[in-house]
Amino acid sequence: MKQKQIIALVSATALAATALAGCGKTSEENTQTTAVKEAEGTAKEDLPFSKYAETVTVHLGGLLDPNAKIPDGMSYEDNSYTRFLKDELNIEVVYDWVASSSDFDEKMNLCIGSGTIPEMMNVNAAQYRALLKYDMIQPLDQYFDDYASDTLKGFVESGGEELKKCISNDKGEMMAIPAPNIAASGINEMWIRQDWLDNLGLEVPRTWDELVTVAEAFVTQDPDGNGEADTIGILGPGNSDHMNAIGGNQYGLDPLFCSFQSYPQYWLKDEDGTVKYGSIQPETRTALEKIQKLYTDKLIDPEMLVRNDSKEPLLAGKVGIFFGPWWCGYTVGDATLAGEADWRAYFTPLAEDGNYYTHMAEPTTKYVVVSKSCKNPEAAFKIISYLIANEQQWTADGITSTEMSAADLYPLWNVYDNANEIEVSTETLEKYLAGEITMDDVDFSQHKLLKNDMEAVIELKKEPYDDFSLDKWNLDSDLAKTNLPRLVSLLVGGNPLVNDKYIPVYNAYSGQTETMETKWANLKKMEEETFAKIVMGKADISEFDTFVENWKNQGGDQILKEINDELSK
Repeated sequence: MKQKQIIALVSATALAATALAGCGKTSEENTQTTAVKEAEGTAKEDLPFSKYAETVTVHLGGLLDPNAKIPDGMSYEDNSYTRFLKDELNIEVVYDWVASSSDFDEKMNLCIGSGTIPEMMNVNAAQYRALLKYDMIQPLDQYFDDYASDTLKGFVESGGEELKKCISNDKGEMMAIPAPNIAASGINEMWIRQDWLDNLGLEVPRTWDELVTVAEAFVTQDPDGNGEADTIGILGPGNSDHMNAIGGNQYGLDPLFCSFQSYPQYWLKDEDGTVKYGSIQPETRTALEKIQKLYTDKLIDPEMLVRNDSKEPLLAGKVGIFFGPWWCGYTVGDATLAGEADWRAYFTPLAEDGNYYTHMAEPTTKYVVVSKSCKNPEAAFKIISYLIANEQQWTADGITSTEMSAADLYPLWNVYDNANEIEVSTETLEKYLAGEITMDDVDFSQHKLLKNDMEAVIELKKEPYDDFSLDKWNLDSDLAKTNLPRLVSLLVGGNPLVNDKYIPVYNAYSGQTETMETKWANLKKMEEETFAKIVMGKADISEFDTFVENWKNQGGDQILKEINDELSK
C-alpha cells in the first residue's frame, strides 16, 4: 500500500507501469559499507575540492538527451567530465540506469515507488516531496557547512527564507541542494512606449485610473502619428499564452489582477495558516469585472486569446503597453536596435493602498538529494562545487562545446545562479556607470555574465548614463546586436527591481494531492474558460459565482482539505 501511495504522489502515470525492475539495487545494496575518509591533514577550507585518499564510488540515475553529442572514444558514463571527477577528486560515477529526457521522470518515479533509488539524484519538486514524506533521503546540513564551496553557499543563501523553506523538513534540517530560480524572472512589470507618452504629452501611469487614461489615449489619439486608428492600448495573451500563470507570464494580465490583490492559480496562506485558492476569492471577482470593462472599452487587445502570436503587433510597432518580466528587453530587442521603439519598465498599476503587489515564481524547481543509505553524502557537494568552479573555464577552453555539453554529460548537472542575480547585476551596472565602483571592486566568480556586461555597457551607453532614451545608446556598434538586448533588460527591465519597492506573494503549495490527479485538469480548464468568457464580455460577472460553486463541488473543496491536511502534519 505504501508503495502505491508513493507512486501516486509523484506521478499518476507511474501506476500504469506493471514492473518496477531495472531501477537498480536496493538502497542497502547500492552503497559502500563504510564511508571513505578525506586524506589525513586536509584543512577544512580545502574540503570542497580535496581529493579523497581512496576512490569514492557514487551511484546515480542518468538523464541522457537523445540529441546529445558525445565525442568518439567517450560515452555517457565515461567522458571528460567523469574523468575530471575521478582524476581531481577520486570520485567514480556509476549509473545504475540511464533514461532519455522524456522518460527520466517516470523512471525516477518508479524507483521511488519501489524503494530502489540511487544514492544521489536530480529530482523535481513532486519527487522531492515524496522522498521527504517517506523518509528516503538524509539531512545535509553538516555537509553543506563543510563541503559546499563558498560560491555554492552564496547561490543557496541568495534565495533567503523562501528557498530555505523549500529545502527544509519540519525539523528545519536541510534536505536538498537546490538550483535557485532567478527571483526576478517571476515578477511581471508593465512595459510601456516612452516615445508614445512623449508624443501625447503624458506621464507614466502608476494607478489603475491613470493606466486606463493612458491606454485610452494610446488607442484613440494616434500615438504613432500615422493618421490611422490602428494601435493597441494594452496587449493581451495570444491563443497559446495564458491570462494568469505561476510566476513570469509574458503578455499575461497578472499585474492587473495583482493590483486588486487577486492571485489566480495561487494557493494562499491565510493569517490563521489555512490555505485557500486565489482564483475563487472575492478579490478575483473584482479584478475580472474591472478587466472586463477594459476589454469592452477596447483598451485591451481586441484579439486577445485569439491571435496566434502577440509578438507580431508588438514588433510591428502597434502596441503601447504589455506585461512581462525583466527579460522582455530581449523580446523588444529588434525594435530597440532599429531605433523604432523606446520601451521602459515600471511597477504599475499600484493597488489602492499605494503598494505594488506581485506574485512570485517558485524559489526552486530542481533539487539534488542523497539517499539515507549513502555513506559519502558530501560527495554530492564536491561534485556540484567542482562544476560551478570550472564550468566557465571549460567553455573558454573549448571542453564544453556543441560537441560535448556539460549540460548533457556532467553528473548531477543543474544551472546554478544567484536568486537575486538580476538585482545585483543591475545595481552593479548602475554604480559602474555612475563611477561609484570599478571592475576591480567586483567579484566575478559569483556572477557568470557580469564582467561581459560591464565591458559592453561602456561601449554601448552614451551619457547621461541614467537616461535610457534610444539616442543615448550606441545602436550602430556591432556589439549592440549581441549585447544591447541584455543591457536593456538589465538597466530598463531591472530598474524597478532595484529602485522601487514591491510586496511579494508566494505560492503556499505546489504539490499534487490524490484528488488533483483525477480532478485538477478539468478544474483548471473550467477556470480558464470561465475567466476568458468574463473578460471578453461573453459572460456576465455573475458567471464567476457559478464557477466558484462548481469548482468547490467538483473536487475543489476536497483538494483544499487534502492540502490543508498535508500542510498541518
